[in-house]
Amino acid sequence: MLVSMNIIDIFRKAKRGPQIISRKELGIIVAETGCKNDWKVVDAGTGSGFSSMFFANLGCNVYTYENDERWFKIAQENFKNFGFKNIKLKFKDVMKGIDEKNVDMILLDMKSAEKVIKNAYINLKKDGWLICYSLHIEQVIKIYKEIVKQKFSRFKILENIQREWQIEGNTYTRPKTEMLGHTGFLVFARK
Repeated sequence: MLVSMNIIDIFRKAKRGPQIISRKELGIIVAETGCKNDWKVVDAGTGSGFSSMFFANLGCNVYTYENDERWFKIAQENFKNFGFKNIKLKFKDVMKGIDEKNVDMILLDMKSAEKVIKNAYINLKKDGWLICYSLHIEQVIKIYKEIVKQKFSRFKILENIQREWQIEGNTYTRPKTEMLGHTGFLVFARK
């Protein structure tokens, strides 16, 4: 990685393709799971690679799956440009299987994530984490039904809405008028 850049600088400079999981959600994933250095992380639905770079920056060994050639090329370029050596990018549909075993965390940021949950459960280590990111509650419901079927031990759905405040001189303190509200739902389950 470039020595003078931190992950925030990388996120500002990296090339974007599809919508990314924002830093605020990625931070919650770390807070909820305890994700740390040397974890084995599978990131399915690589997109531009922002989630993979975030976890690689923490020292995780990241295995990421992307089956759309457009996004694969963008992620590949981002990983190369910022010097990440602990990311293995795979041009593969994760619905056809997860190669890695004894995984600490699997992050599914993709359509039809519920179709991967059974395989994710098999490949997670005991106490491993499954996280699904979804924009729509209808997908969350499908994910929930599959998580229950696979008998995960814990389950939680979070939505993270943050509002920034502004100070105008010595006179006014108030919430900023514009805010990024709903970005997505995070579904957590533990094996």
